[in-house]
Amino acid sequence: MQNLFSDKTITVTELNATIGGCFESPLFHGLEVFGEVSGIRVVNGHAYFTLKDEKAEIACTCFGVARTYRPKDGESVVLRGGLDFYQKKGKLSLVANTITPVGAGALALAFERLKKQLEAEGLFDAKYKKPVPAYASDILVVTSKTGAVIRDIVTTVRRKNPLVDITVRDVRVQGEGAAHEISSVLKRVDGLGYDVIIVARGGGSLEDLAPFYDEELVRTVFAMKTPVVSAIGHETDFSLLDFVADARAATPTAAGELVAYDYYALVDSLKRADERMLRSVRTMYSGKRNRLRAACIKVSADAASLYDRRMNGVRRLVERAHALAEQKAQAATGRAEKAVGMLDALSPLKILARGYFSVRAAGATVTSVRSLRAGDEIEARGADGTVRASVKEIIADDGRPNGAGA
Repeated sequence: MQNLFSDKTITVTELNATIGGCFESPLFHGLEVFGEVSGIRVVNGHAYFTLKDEKAEIACTCFGVARTYRPKDGESVVLRGGLDFYQKKGKLSLVANTITPVGAGALALAFERLKKQLEAEGLFDAKYKKPVPAYASDILVVTSKTGAVIRDIVTTVRRKNPLVDITVRDVRVQGEGAAHEISSVLKRVDGLGYDVIIVARGGGSLEDLAPFYDEELVRTVFAMKTPVVSAIGHETDFSLLDFVADARAATPTAAGELVAYDYYALVDSLKRADERMLRSVRTMYSGKRNRLRAACIKVSADAASLYDRRMNGVRRLVERAHALAEQKAQAATGRAEKAVGMLDALSPLKILARGYFSVRAAGATVTSVRSLRAGDEIEARGADGTVRASVKEIIADDGRPNGAGA
């Protein structure tokens, strides 16, 4: 075994210690290294990534990345720090104390500073947010007519609602002067009676979206009376306009979904409500009808009972009247029988039956013999028949014949 080693043979630990000692030189500290960030990940507040250019790369670490700028993949940055050699693993890395963005990174840093300023002023406070109308009928879209954004919004709105009015104001959505142009349009349309305004554009780089980080535009939207919906870029993009707007839509399509009420669902809901109301009315009517029937039955029963009571009273009255009439009839019958008896006793027939005759001459009853003359024709009616005869002689009670020597 000893033949395998020489005086120059060292261990890995010794080699790495020697290399590590080399990097303790001031030459490798206070470095400023420019490159592009790749594969960044943050673990327990520490950032681990690779810094590269066209021909080389080096592993980098930034402990406590929250105290400096946190880069994204693809950003160009300047790292300030020193080299570190981890002897246990034999790994060389660049340890960054500060990270400064270059290009888009610098722009992002400026936007972040403006965001903090505006946030401190209260421009993003929820208490200033105006509600988006639930049933907007007049919608204004501020965007570029040349992009796909307006087509996505209109298609989405029309799929839900065929009635809502959509007006488009064509503006530039990127480049120098775009933010001022959008601000001017918003100021002009704020008092025109639109229910809601959508400010929209598609995705793009941070430089493309720069107009929507503009301070003038943010302050204009904050001062507006009309509710404003921001629909800028993709779902992961957040511009300053998103923070100041009354509502944020992740995409232009989502903005169309947000501002347009579902006409077809509303009509269906109204139909169902109408059906429920009709069922309720029918149920109410049925209940009232049943109660009315019950009341009628009760009234009928009460009326029948009252009728029976009244009829019983009437029957009792009739019975009393009948009894009274019977009594009076009996009394009248008695009086009539008595009168009949008296009349019967005075009847001429009764008299004739006792042997008397009723004599008539010349159609008149003969009450005195002196009214007759000899030769007169007379009728003598008795109880059992009539006798016709001629008067031969008349003898009055004084004994003298009538007309015979008077």
